[in-house]
Amino acid sequence: MSIKIDLRIMFFALIFAGFTSHHVWGEEDYYHQKDVFMMKCMDTIKLGTPYEDPSQPCIRAVGKYDMKRICGAFTFSDQLEVSMIKTVILAYTCHKPIPIGEKCGSKFL
Repeated sequence: MSIKIDLRIMFFALIFAGFTSHHVWGEEDYYHQKDVFMMKCMDTIKLGTPYEDPSQPCIRAVGKYDMKRICGAFTFSDQLEVSMIKTVILAYTCHKPIPIGEKCGSKFL
C-alpha cells in the first residue's frame, strides 16, 4: 500500500517538475532587460559615435538591471550597433561596474 502511494507522489512530482519553468537557464530573463537597456541608453552606447553623458532614463535602467548579466546577453548582431567599451564605461559611471574578468559581448574585461 505505501509503495503505491509513494509511486503516486513521485509521479505527480515528476509531472509538476516537467511543467515548471527552468530558472537554471536564467539567461533568457536578461534578454528583455538588455533590449530595454539598449533602447534607453542607445545615445550613450552607440557604436561609431562619441560617448555622451547618459540620460536620466538610461541611468535608472542601469541602476535597476544587473549589468554583468546584460553584458553577457549581448549577441553578435547587438555588437554591430553597441560599443562594449562604452557599455562598460556607462556601468562604471552609474556605480554598477562590471567585474574584471567578466565577458561583455565577445570581449573579456
